[in-house]
Amino acid sequence: MGTSAVAIGGGHGTARSLLALREVFEHVTAVVTVADDGGSSGRLRRDLGVSPPGDLRMALTALAGDSDLRDLVSYRFRRGELAGHSLGNLVLIALQDLNGQDLVAGLDRLAMLLDVSGRVLPCTTTPITLHAQTADGAVTGQVAVAATPRLQRVWLDPADPVTPPDVLAAIATADLIVLGPGSLYTSLLPNLLVPGVVDAINQAAGRVVLVSNLREQPGETEGMALVDHLDALQDHVGDLRIDVLAAHEGAAPSGGGIPLVVDHRAVATRVEQLRLVDLLDGDDGHDPELLATLFRDLLSG
Repeated sequence: MGTSAVAIGGGHGTARSLLALREVFEHVTAVVTVADDGGSSGRLRRDLGVSPPGDLRMALTALAGDSDLRDLVSYRFRRGELAGHSLGNLVLIALQDLNGQDLVAGLDRLAMLLDVSGRVLPCTTTPITLHAQTADGAVTGQVAVAATPRLQRVWLDPADPVTPPDVLAAIATADLIVLGPGSLYTSLLPNLLVPGVVDAINQAAGRVVLVSNLREQPGETEGMALVDHLDALQDHVGDLRIDVLAAHEGAAPSGGGIPLVVDHRAVATRVEQLRLVDLLDGDDGHDPELLATLFRDLLSG
């Protein structure tokens, strides 16, 4: 078993990586985007002026050792004024408040309650807004960006949010750094655009693996092949180090969306190593067990 790993991203894709990493590493740190402005997170952000808790809570539940508390934290209200809110989102905000509005301290408290062997950290403690540019003009907010095709560029406002020191320290000491899977423009890039994160990845001793998505995402990556994802990363954050690119080879996912096109020759010129492996869970998403096998192989060399 490896000592430590870092997963960078947000949402359901990163949760799948975390479920896999917890089986392979003693200590797992999730570095999670805080640009969300939709659903329960968006409502709480607007009403209370807090960082959106949803992706942070999802990462915590993926790493949770206490299944009963995990289910409780994942509970979502279905009616009344609380309809749509996750109990875990409310608990996290309460813990932040009880710790002097310190989000990292609140996350550590909830991680302790959930028996997490690791940490969940926000990519920044600064309130940020995601913006995008298209040929038709600018788009503001993560929800709007996610629904918009043919994005030319995304950026954060402010452009220089504060990076928690523990984020950079975790990346520096990790045996494996996992990017994705997940939404390119609204989950992965909002982390990488935070000052210091890419430099920490490039200087880290551990290997860096990018886990590709299974399909195009309606809206933000509509019409994009895997090589276009790599080009977008290059355009936004320069020479991001990717030691291994893991791409799916096998049955197509059964859900909606067009399977992501993987041009082996074009992709191979942009990364040190391309791994073509079956990543599908037999239905519609990345299989944590198959991801765990991949991560073990990478750890062993």
